[in-house]
Amino acid sequence: MPRMKLSIRKKLLIFYLIAISAVTLLDLYVQLVTYHGVQEFDFRLNRYHQIHRLRLDVTQQFFRVERQLREGSIPDEAQLDQEQRSLYYTLSQLESSESETKDVFFNLRAARRGLDAYFVQLGRGILHRQQREANWYQDIAYANKIAVYIDGYLAAVLSDAMQAGSDLYQDLVKRITRIRTITLGLLAMFIILLGSAAVAFSSSIANPIHRLAEAASRISKGDLEISEIWANTGDEIETLANAFNTMSQNIKRMVMDLKEKADLERRLREEDQALREAQFINLQDQIRPHFLFNAINTIARTAMFEGAYETEQLTLALGTLFRYALEAPHALVSIEKECMVVGEYLKFQALRFGKRLQWEMNIQQESRTVLIPRFTLQPFVENAVRHGIEPLEQGGTVRIMINKRGNRVYAKIIDTGKGMETSKLRKEYEGIGINNVRKRLQLCYGEQAVLRIKSTVGQGTEVSISFPVINSMGLPCNE
Repeated sequence: MPRMKLSIRKKLLIFYLIAISAVTLLDLYVQLVTYHGVQEFDFRLNRYHQIHRLRLDVTQQFFRVERQLREGSIPDEAQLDQEQRSLYYTLSQLESSESETKDVFFNLRAARRGLDAYFVQLGRGILHRQQREANWYQDIAYANKIAVYIDGYLAAVLSDAMQAGSDLYQDLVKRITRIRTITLGLLAMFIILLGSAAVAFSSSIANPIHRLAEAASRISKGDLEISEIWANTGDEIETLANAFNTMSQNIKRMVMDLKEKADLERRLREEDQALREAQFINLQDQIRPHFLFNAINTIARTAMFEGAYETEQLTLALGTLFRYALEAPHALVSIEKECMVVGEYLKFQALRFGKRLQWEMNIQQESRTVLIPRFTLQPFVENAVRHGIEPLEQGGTVRIMINKRGNRVYAKIIDTGKGMETSKLRKEYEGIGINNVRKRLQLCYGEQAVLRIKSTVGQGTEVSISFPVINSMGLPCNE
């Protein structure tokens, strides 16, 4: 399809139209983001007001009824019914909106159940007051206690909602700041482009002729490393530049083909030699662990024949750990296999600590086949034994709990060791092994991996790990 030729006037008009349209669209986008931010902010304020209003209405309604009962009058049933409907309506509006957190959802549910119990107890107190029973105020006092609970639930809802609103506001401020920076950058870029357009137009005629003359002179001297001459002017200069580019590329291609053939032969020889060296090194590396495994098995059998049961078990556990450590370092293993190695390590340490070291493993059946990077749990168990259990004369217990909920796995390693202060936690507890696990979790799962360590002096240390389930290809599984 032939290229459409445009006059300078049309080119300028199109350029200005694009620039103005881009600025207009950017401004509209900024306005839209600002509008949505204002709408969200208004929604949050109304929600806070509803929660606060509900708290006040419950409190005021109770004190009004309680005052009337003390003064000897019976509250109007129609007014009570209207107030009850109003409170439930306000609560339903709060529940109809999406809850900020799970705590907000459950607190609203608790508030609704509290209202149900509150109105039942309040009605019972009013009835006993009408019947002039002596214990009517006990019912009213109990209704007051329920109202206090309702107020506590609503206060928690208001606090969580305000915290979520604060986070949302901070995010909105960051987005607006980022958009404003982008807008100013684009405006500056447009100004530069408009200034450059005038210079480019004046140079579009003289510069191609100058470049063609310079390139022809270099080719005549044997220099083939020249860039293509582009002259998109739509006239004879463009035709001349295209023909010159074709001629120079053909000459350069012929020379490069000869060089590539010679270079290819040289690389093939080098790669063949490197392949032979790699095969030789690989065969040597296979012999070394095989020799060590045989040596460990020989020690275990000798200990068995000599009746040294503990030495035999110690050697077998060491062989299992050694074999597991020398397998493919980047391969994923099942949680069941990882926990088996952790068990061997604990048996290995139990031969040293005796009854001072106890352990429990609670591994959910559904989580046993989940794949994880090898040596994800063992370093934490090792730290629990070394830093938590070993310093205590009476020893302690290490508990390992792993559960799978939805598409995430949650693991906890808890010890009843000596614990440590928060200021010393990173220095004394997180050594090379733990930092290695943290980095591998980030590489494997990214931001979806969560690792938390908390410790209390005299009580022990708890390590919490959660990460998404990944398949055999190392990719996160979707719900």
